[in-house]
Amino acid sequence: MYGETGPRMRTELATLLRQHRTRRLSGIALDGPSERATNSALALRHRQSVLTWCAQAALTARPLAFSNRPLKPGNPFLPVAGDVPPVVELARALEFTASNSPVGLPTIDDLTTTQPNETVEHWRRAARAAALAEHDTGPDLHGRLTTPQAHALLGDVAVVTQALIVLDHRYALIPGWERLAGSRRLAWCALACALDVGLGEPDYSVDRLGWTARGKVIGGPVKPGILGVLQAQHNLVVRLRIFPNALNLRRVVDSQRILSAGLADLARTVAPDLGRSWAERSETYAAIQRQLRNIGGNLGGKIGTGGLAAAEGANAVSRLQHVPADTIIEPRVLAGFETLFTHVDRRVGDIIEEGVRRGAYVQRVTVPEVTSGARRMVHPLEERYVVVSEPAELEVITTVRKRLLPRAAQPQRQRPDPSRVDLHLALAQDPEVRGRGLGF
Repeated sequence: MYGETGPRMRTELATLLRQHRTRRLSGIALDGPSERATNSALALRHRQSVLTWCAQAALTARPLAFSNRPLKPGNPFLPVAGDVPPVVELARALEFTASNSPVGLPTIDDLTTTQPNETVEHWRRAARAAALAEHDTGPDLHGRLTTPQAHALLGDVAVVTQALIVLDHRYALIPGWERLAGSRRLAWCALACALDVGLGEPDYSVDRLGWTARGKVIGGPVKPGILGVLQAQHNLVVRLRIFPNALNLRRVVDSQRILSAGLADLARTVAPDLGRSWAERSETYAAIQRQLRNIGGNLGGKIGTGGLAAAEGANAVSRLQHVPADTIIEPRVLAGFETLFTHVDRRVGDIIEEGVRRGAYVQRVTVPEVTSGARRMVHPLEERYVVVSEPAELEVITTVRKRLLPRAAQPQRQRPDPSRVDLHLALAQDPEVRGRGLGF
């Protein structure tokens, strides 16, 4: 996930920027003559890896990144002569610099072997994070990337590019160091792109995109207090990978109804808006629970599947009952519950839709039956379970589509990662940047 690889890369670059030494006494040049050439070559290959990520990420965000500057003329059918968006210039400059570099990319051994030199080790960690980030911000991100998310990604590319230029200027007098091709143009393009992105409102939910490790059940002893409820809710998300039968699905839905109502009362003190949202979620699950009474199915045999998910839901409700009513929940714990609620809402909606579509869940109907020779005077209506021919006619499907899934699709407010602030601060504290700017 980009929220893990991006901060690692920015943290290492900020550490390198804070190594305020003279050019001749930088960390690479402290070793002997024989080791100096090896360290310089390693650092250059690692720098090429970070530069390659910048070029690829800029190309990924370029189609969706529009300039935040007011363009003239106002007629959208008239082209603006000579006006090129900053993202286009930055992408061209990065491609030129990366393609004209005589240095190759690091090997697997270079990325995985720990270096005794402190400066080279920081370069290695940054390059390893950049190599992993290439998979998180690759071309496959086009279908899921929005324009505000593209602006956030471009802001990261611009500040990382500025850090590479500052470090390249600092290491200029090290023997064997190769300067970046077109560094002056690249510096101004990165600065222009950063200023353009800053005029808008970037969406830092881009950190959630990319490859994500498969979640695992949190075992071991039960966490104390509200953390135990969070632990059970996390385990419920993992257990819902298995398709439950109708009975266990109703149990999971009921657990979410009770859990949302209880957490809404605890969240109103810290986050009133979140408390109201969870109260509405509880009402939605109450409606789904009523509508699932006419849904049945024999999926999983007598015992049924999804029993572990129903057990985790029951654990969450049971642990919440032992949490004092005056407990103050930290904002980060509330954010964790909101994230898990979103995952559960999407999964429950998918289970209901898919189960009805493929006939795993059937509808209970009452049909009149004519009998002959019966010994009873009153003939009750017979109940039958039939496959749903048109899922949209089911009341539960309407509730899922109109109330549950729209809530899960609402974007969550994402704050900037602390590593972004740290890298910006490291650039601002650099004496060369304060004295001469980035256009070296």
